[in-house]
Amino acid sequence: MIRIRTKLMIFFLIVIFLMNAVAYFLFQNGQKSIEQYDDFLMRYYLLNDISQKANSVYETLNDYMVEHDPKYYADYLVARKTLGEDQEKLSVVIKEQANQLVVDNYINMITSFLDESGIVSDAFQKQNIDVYSEHLSEVLKIKQYILNTTLTLINGELTQYKGLYHDLDKKNTYFQSMGIFMFIATILLAILFALWFSRGITRPIGRLTRAAQEISKGKMDGPPVVANTRDEMRFLARTFNDMRGNIKNLIEEIEKKSQLDQLLKEMELKNLQSQINPHFLFNVLNVISKTAYLEGADRTSDLITSTASMLRHNLRNLDRPTTLKKEVEIIQDYFFIQKARFGERVSFEMDIDPACLEFPVPNLILQPIIENAFTHGVESREEGAVIRLVVHDNEDNIIISIMDNGEGIDAETKARLLRLEETPPHTGSGSHSRSTGLGFINVMKRLQLFYRKTDIFTIKTERGRGTTIQLRLPKQESQENRVSAVSLA
Repeated sequence: MIRIRTKLMIFFLIVIFLMNAVAYFLFQNGQKSIEQYDDFLMRYYLLNDISQKANSVYETLNDYMVEHDPKYYADYLVARKTLGEDQEKLSVVIKEQANQLVVDNYINMITSFLDESGIVSDAFQKQNIDVYSEHLSEVLKIKQYILNTTLTLINGELTQYKGLYHDLDKKNTYFQSMGIFMFIATILLAILFALWFSRGITRPIGRLTRAAQEISKGKMDGPPVVANTRDEMRFLARTFNDMRGNIKNLIEEIEKKSQLDQLLKEMELKNLQSQINPHFLFNVLNVISKTAYLEGADRTSDLITSTASMLRHNLRNLDRPTTLKKEVEIIQDYFFIQKARFGERVSFEMDIDPACLEFPVPNLILQPIIENAFTHGVESREEGAVIRLVVHDNEDNIIISIMDNGEGIDAETKARLLRLEETPPHTGSGSHSRSTGLGFINVMKRLQLFYRKTDIFTIKTERGRGTTIQLRLPKQESQENRVSAVSLA
């Protein structure tokens, strides 16, 4: 996937590279033109300087011979020296294949000029009048040759400069045309990129907009949004398609759940119609309890009161949470009833941390487990049956342990319970038929839904030595569920 930012960076880098490349090309060619112009000026200045120095050598030498002033002789020596230096530059600066012969003659004339002027100055200092008079005329003649040759070379340089100027003018016109072309090409490139780039963004956005409008009207089965670009728009379109599919699936699930809830309510209504009114049953139990109390049957009154309390708690809405304190109270009622039935055959023990009693839990989670422990674990024992309930705080969790010393659970049943797999209900007259009907699996599934966790319980068992069911109820999720329950209520 190439991001939009990356595309922009690549485009700007390409434009900047092209502009810098053109600018560098123009700069290099401009430098070459300047170098050619500087070479021409250097040659022109050198020829002009040689002409002036040759004239200066002759004049200072002539003034020295006329005035006999050492100052003129010093000027002569300086002019002679600079002329020699300029002579050395000639072969490097001016000498070319076209004018090689002329330049060689020019250099030789300067050499002859310097030699003759030296002979004149030496003869004058020795007062050899015939010698310096003869050679002075030769110096004048060579100087004239030098001046004429200088003009010839300058004319040749000017002729060359005319061609150079023509080439420079052509290059300048070419560079101007190139600059205009690059300017227009850059603008066209920017326009084409803007059209391509904006199309790659606006088209998917338009499709997303139309699809969103369809969703707002309840149409979930429209065609998927397609983005042909390899950037964030493709990811956005794919995510939008996934979101629309998830919404469609969620709506279908809600519809199915709504239909199921409707069927369950209808079945619940039919079931309630075949039951005795709970309020009437509670009132009858209360009347029986008061009558037993008035007749002096206190134990009978307590049994009826515990039974009524358990029925009232069991008939509550299972979706509404309660507290661990209320669950423990119901277990105490259950223990009281079972103790009245079986006497010393069974012993019930509880070790409850008081700090855990206000902990919110789903309704009716302890009685079904303890009832299973009693019914399937210790009921068949003739004596020494023990069921123990332990609740303690373990920092992040509330640990609830239900232990019995009954028959234990076989490996197959334990594996089925760990997988929370249902089995066909028992219809016989044995102990299985005396369960509440909610059962162990029902409780564990409700705990998993309530706490949004699957590892909510463990089972430790050994045949002939009993079973331990341990619940780990997380505190944080419980607090969140309590807040949700209060807001819904």
